[in-house]
Amino acid sequence: MNGTFCISIDTELLWGRKDLDYSKFIERTKKERDIIKKLLSLFSKYNINTTWAIVGKLYEKGDEFWCGKDIVEMIKKKRIHELASHSYSHEDFTKISRKKAKQEFKKPRAFSFIFPRNHIAYLDLLKKSGFKAYRGPDETNTTKHIIQLINLLLNIPPRTSNPIKDKGLINIPGSMYFVSARGVRKYIPYGLRLRRAKSGIDKAISKGQIFHLWFHPVDFADNEKSLFREFENILKYAKSKRDKNLLEIKTMSQIARGFSK
Repeated sequence: MNGTFCISIDTELLWGRKDLDYSKFIERTKKERDIIKKLLSLFSKYNINTTWAIVGKLYEKGDEFWCGKDIVEMIKKKRIHELASHSYSHEDFTKISRKKAKQEFKKPRAFSFIFPRNHIAYLDLLKKSGFKAYRGPDETNTTKHIIQLINLLLNIPPRTSNPIKDKGLINIPGSMYFVSARGVRKYIPYGLRLRRAKSGIDKAISKGQIFHLWFHPVDFADNEKSLFREFENILKYAKSKRDKNLLEIKTMSQIARGFSK
């Protein structure tokens, strides 16, 4: 059995910071459209299909920091990518009522769902809302900076996994967060993200499992040139393994549909 490589991208503009001080993210958010264009160009170059989890509010017209109908259209035009849901307005599902959760699941309609901040809750409502798959959290809490740094510095191979049937849904757990260069993370030497991603791909191939890489477009806003170079090298490595018939590259919906057969 071949290994599988999946990339999911949490696309949210300023909605990801709506309950925080987002003033420091305004300049970063200004760069997001160009970052998304560059990502789409790279995916086309290496013929890699990905899952884009979109906050529902982005489908609306309005302020460019909060609305992104043009972004959705950019992704749609490429035809090879999956449009998943990242909830309607990026609520933390562990902090809202069932009634509010039901509203958040309504838009956008999609096959796959990615919970904001990877905080999983209300799976019964998720299923009732018509979703079939979701991304479970990483093995460790990758939002903790110290854990991210330790994993990279020690090159601890990320978790790979098989899809998991869970309450009538298919859980495709995350494996590795492509760490940004914000704050203390700007000191991470070039190549550590690449090294760890390669180890994840190799592990997926050896075990016949899934290596699930995820990130936000805004994660490329700091030290952009270096991060894009590192990310492109991950794609090159994945393509080289695919060319040798060792690796399949799939969206979340493709994985889930294959698992359901």
